[in-house]
Amino acid sequence: MPHGVPAQQKPKDFGVPLAPPDPPEEFAVAINFGYGQGPKESDDPVVFEKLLVNIKKAGYNTIYCVYRDWRLELCRKHKVKMMIDVLAHHDGAKTDVRRAEQRDAVRKICEKVRGDKAVWGYNLWNERLDKFAPGGIDAMHENLALIRKWDSTHPVWVGTYFGYFLDRVQGTAGILGYYDYHWSRGLGLHYNTITHCHKLCQSRADFFGRWILVNPDPRKSLYTINTSIAHGMKVMIWFIKGAVDPMTGELNPNHEHLKVHKEIRMLYGEIAELGKPIAVYSTPMTRTMDDKERAKDVPRPLTAFPDDHWATVASGEAFVGVFKYDSGADALYVANHNALRAQKMVISLKPAKGKKPQVEMFNRDKGGWGNVNLRNNSVSFDLGPGLGELLRITGVESP
Repeated sequence: MPHGVPAQQKPKDFGVPLAPPDPPEEFAVAINFGYGQGPKESDDPVVFEKLLVNIKKAGYNTIYCVYRDWRLELCRKHKVKMMIDVLAHHDGAKTDVRRAEQRDAVRKICEKVRGDKAVWGYNLWNERLDKFAPGGIDAMHENLALIRKWDSTHPVWVGTYFGYFLDRVQGTAGILGYYDYHWSRGLGLHYNTITHCHKLCQSRADFFGRWILVNPDPRKSLYTINTSIAHGMKVMIWFIKGAVDPMTGELNPNHEHLKVHKEIRMLYGEIAELGKPIAVYSTPMTRTMDDKERAKDVPRPLTAFPDDHWATVASGEAFVGVFKYDSGADALYVANHNALRAQKMVISLKPAKGKKPQVEMFNRDKGGWGNVNLRNNSVSFDLGPGLGELLRITGVESP
């Protein structure tokens, strides 16, 4: 899959800063009503505040929108971060960093919000990077360099299709994002792209993000999200719209997003604390992500558990992201390989010399941790369709 371009086509050096922006404080779940034109939400402060109240109630914590001073103050009040649209060129916005006559307006915003915790960051692009318009990947780098120069404290989302050209992004954007709506456009490249983005961000200061297309079956959306979290995803943007009406602020309590958020919203802070995975391993699979029978193997390009690893999956089919907390505790994010079928997971642990493994599981319903009883240094639990479970572990023979 051609994620990169030949070496002789290297873009010009625009001096995008290498210094990373502040790391994420929370897993970002962004609602988005459309971008790159003008405001899509009400400019009535009363309605916009109602919108934010219901966004928070529905489980979103970030709104992708056109900047207004008063909007940011309302975001601060309701603890919803603002992802700033820097491609909005229509009347009512005119904050398109690509246009010389609008660039100064973007600079003033960036300098004003530098270090502001109510701001998530900026969204620069969401299509193939070589199709950045106008000017292609060189122009993208020029604009990325300007935004990072004006505000070095917040990440910039640089997104593309299927991971194309992400390995050519200069310096540190903060978030390398992509879209791959595999449930509607074909399942074949999900493994390739998610593996590519995980490995790319292992070698950089960037984290990775992903657009998520709503699916009528929440289990399929959860599968996409949880397998991505296991690979280190720290921000997701729903495509497009969601459970709240942008012009009235009204909440649809039956929307699919609420069913998905119910399963993950308690994890938002913990996912940020995890940092990046040290590695992501896969068990052999006997069924596909959509629950069809297949030959038993670890499909390419996934990586099987090493024989000498401190954790061994004795039962169940899953991705396992291996993390380490700053405290030194180890963590496993176990994401079901199957969107439609539950798994009985059994994971055996190798004790460190003179120690006994201790395991806690994060409570996705109420938050917090609960102790898990071990049997012969093995932990067992039920993993629901498309779901992920987080284990915090001490006393094992990890590096």
